[in-house]
Amino acid sequence: MFEIGFWELVLIGVVALVVIGPERLPGVARTVGRWVGRARQIVSTVRSEVERELQIEEMKRTIAEHDTAEQFRQLHDQIRTLESELRSSVQSADPRTAATPEPLAPPVETAAPLPAASSPPTAPAATPASPAPAAAAHRD
Repeated sequence: MFEIGFWELVLIGVVALVVIGPERLPGVARTVGRWVGRARQIVSTVRSEVERELQIEEMKRTIAEHDTAEQFRQLHDQIRTLESELRSSVQSADPRTAATPEPLAPPVETAAPLPAASSPPTAPAATPASPAPAAAAHRD
């Protein structure tokens, strides 16, 4: 704001002494002192209230952030619990997946089993020709 130096105070005092007079100057000085004291008290009260409001707003913001983080943690825990329950129910329902730890995808089923690598492939057994077609060929 503005500052009042020593010489400005001396000038104000001399003018007040001339205008007010030496008899009433001490009473006026006391009254002015009280007003200045009250003004300082009002300014400090307003400043402290503003600081308190800022602290309250900061605390509300911190609490809101903490609540949001806590809600995310609770949601994450619920998802983990549901995931473990789902995996355990899938494993208990399908005995093939019980041996594998936590499958990520359902097992792929093949149409026919693959032959073992150690045994050679077998040829299909020869079937004897039926006599009926041969007999039909001789009649023509």
